[in-house]
Amino acid sequence: MSYFTGKKIEEKLFFGSGKSGHVKAIELYNSFVKIFYPMPLKISLSMILLFLSHWVCTAQNRFTVRGYIKDETTGEDLIGATVLVENAPMSGTATNAYGFYSLTLNKGIYNLHFQYIGYNVRIIKIDLMSDTLLNIELAQRTYEINNITVAAKRADNNVSSLDIGDIKLHPKEIESIPAFFGERDILKTIQLTPGVKPAGEGNSGYYVRGGGAGQNLILLDEAPVYNPSHLLGFFSVFNSDAIKDASLMKGSIPARYGGRASSVMDIVMKDGNMKEFRTTGNIGLISSSLTMEGPIVKDTGSFIVSARRTYADLFLL
Repeated sequence: MSYFTGKKIEEKLFFGSGKSGHVKAIELYNSFVKIFYPMPLKISLSMILLFLSHWVCTAQNRFTVRGYIKDETTGEDLIGATVLVENAPMSGTATNAYGFYSLTLNKGIYNLHFQYIGYNVRIIKIDLMSDTLLNIELAQRTYEINNITVAAKRADNNVSSLDIGDIKLHPKEIESIPAFFGERDILKTIQLTPGVKPAGEGNSGYYVRGGGAGQNLILLDEAPVYNPSHLLGFFSVFNSDAIKDASLMKGSIPARYGGRASSVMDIVMKDGNMKEFRTTGNIGLISSSLTMEGPIVKDTGSFIVSARRTYADLFLL
């Protein structure tokens, strides 16, 4: 009766070229020696084939459902929307910064729950027989409630929150703050938050917790902005009408943002309305702005054009 020997296993299992192939072969070799070395050759081969066939069958029975979750009214991506599997309580996922989700499950019939804060839950029943593309649109939920009093955040939010030194700004909050010469500016709004000091009166530059202005990283849709102001620093280059979301991180900065010592300001621009055409405009003391957005192909692509013109030069001449 013949048995596996180290030489025979080495001849059968050592594959690949270079260092990576040799390391994989050694790992596989050690695993097989521990399991099959005491067994006869025929029994060992049979068990190896059974193990490999089971692994292949299991891989073939798993498929991926993926897609985007968007707002039904505007077509904007919903960041952080959750996907839960009713038949498998331990399975689920959430959308990334682009509204994309991906979930791998065994072949079968599932009820998927798509939900997001402030939106109606949508339940989709799917028969997962192959890799599936499933794009979802969620409708905003409307509540009928009695009169309520809205208070600020909890008093201990700054110490109980997991996001230390993280400030998030919504465009509606920017609109409600008094602005310099009536010009809404996100950089000047940031200067009103704790730990941030303006670089000068009326200037859009800022210092964070004693750091220099050059130690602040400003990102616009993940692209760094090296000169965020113009007109001698009185205006920033960001048009508030085209901003979707903004956050300022003053501490616990993730490593993916590099080595800026003071802060990181991450600004996300609007994607444009995928449902209907819309135009907004503002007239101020020293500048005016106009924003147009709408679908190129409905529910597929959109455009947004935002322009701002100052007429301060007319008074200086």
